[in-house]
Amino acid sequence: MLAVIELYHSTHSTCSQKVRICLAEKGLAWTGHHLNLRRFDQLQPEFLALNPAGLVPVLVDSGHVLTESRIINEYLEDAYPRPRLCPEGAYARARMRLWTRYADEVATEAVKLPSFVRNIQPELQRMPRAEALAAIERMPEAGVRARWRKAATEGISAEDLKPSIARLVEMVERMDRALRDAPWLAGDEYSLADIDIAPFAQRLVRIDLFGLVAERPRVNDWYARMTSRPAYASAMPPAGSEGGQPAPV
Repeated sequence: MLAVIELYHSTHSTCSQKVRICLAEKGLAWTGHHLNLRRFDQLQPEFLALNPAGLVPVLVDSGHVLTESRIINEYLEDAYPRPRLCPEGAYARARMRLWTRYADEVATEAVKLPSFVRNIQPELQRMPRAEALAAIERMPEAGVRARWRKAATEGISAEDLKPSIARLVEMVERMDRALRDAPWLAGDEYSLADIDIAPFAQRLVRIDLFGLVAERPRVNDWYARMTSRPAYASAMPPAGSEGGQPAPV
């Protein structure tokens, strides 16, 4: 039977990664439509018809279109409740939602500039500038346009990165505090809290900040357990491949 779930995603997009982990944990079959963000696939009219913001991931389930990775994962938990990825207790669920919101509002933003410096800025600056800027000006979101424009022109500086790095330090410190008394971020149960943060912890490897995890035994242990899960391994790109061009999936 063909999968009714479709996912428009990019292999190295952290937000796409957390949805793929959730799908894998649920054991759900899905059809992938890979978008190469470096080649501006997200600006194709067919994709903008699904998400006018021009951002991945987008999930389509039996014709229902959903955007925003946190909302997609919450939808998957509601629509496909087994296996369960939300804690049973009300307090633990609240803690989980604090983490998924934190991943959405803080971690997602914190990794953007360091990721651009490593993954996108070099390629943008190799493109003819007029070609790159013409594509960038078609991006619907003003903040996204500004980030890409800066990467394509003067570049993102070490000074520009300081606020992002400070937020990433705070993220790992927050994880360390949460793991003092429980094995998982929201408590005793593995949950969407862990799934939604995992890609951002992994991204620290690519941006040369994994020492923030390695030097904290509780966080390092959490990361080892997280990365050993079969769902994680199936959903994440191979180590060291972040700068390459992934094959469509």
